[in-house]
Amino acid sequence: MLTYKFLSKYISYTVLSLLILITFASCEKVIDVKLDTSANQIVIEGNITDRLGVQTVTINESVPYTNSNTYPAITGAQVTVTDDNNRSWTFTETKPGTYTVNSMRAETGRTYTLRVVSKNVTYTAKSTLQRLVRLNSLSTKIISFGGDDLKIVEVHFKDPADQVNQYRWIMKVNGVQIKAVFADNDRLTNGNDVNNPLFFDDDTNEELKTGDAVEVEMQCIDKDVFTYWYTLSQQTQNGPGGGVTPGNPPSNIDNNALGYFSVHTTQRRTLKVQ
Repeated sequence: MLTYKFLSKYISYTVLSLLILITFASCEKVIDVKLDTSANQIVIEGNITDRLGVQTVTINESVPYTNSNTYPAITGAQVTVTDDNNRSWTFTETKPGTYTVNSMRAETGRTYTLRVVSKNVTYTAKSTLQRLVRLNSLSTKIISFGGDDLKIVEVHFKDPADQVNQYRWIMKVNGVQIKAVFADNDRLTNGNDVNNPLFFDDDTNEELKTGDAVEVEMQCIDKDVFTYWYTLSQQTQNGPGGGVTPGNPPSNIDNNALGYFSVHTTQRRTLKVQ
């Protein structure tokens, strides 16, 4: 008797639920969601290094996220860089959106100001060249992750104890730069011998293999540039730990521009994966 009552009640609830679903289905409307698109913004990427040679500033325009990843070049801009010793360099547009100076190098401790004038709007940014920290060597290491053994690259260097340091690394495998963003500081490693692992971005679905040629560039960067790259690194899947919701990282360029202006050291090491 108990089973019959339960079954009868179950059937009644089921019939009622079906009636409700049919009623809502008959009233269903197609909702056209209209997404607001923000105005396009200028995107400036400036890189000045401690190596004598060509230095580059690229200027493009952002596009709505619904568009393809094609960023229109901004042409006809005026681009200059000035240091705190009143020296100035004028950049020339060598191809659409790319502005270069042929012979320049940054000096340790000096602060450089980027000035871009485009469409009657002026954008400025400052960056200071930090002291070089020597990249000693690279090595490979096998780690277990998700039940698999993965090869990763480690960078080895001695962090100075007498200064605050921030770092960025760029890794290429067989000549192709991987998508992962690597940035760190010495908050936990000040004065130590550092063995820093460079985890692949999970989205690349790539793994290091025997015979791969790896090149790592190490940059010593200032605090504002570190904040930009570190924020960006948290939005990617650089190994265990995941990421955060994507957004524009904080730029050191004023007037609502996107991008960054980085004056940094640069050095490279190579490795053949065994």
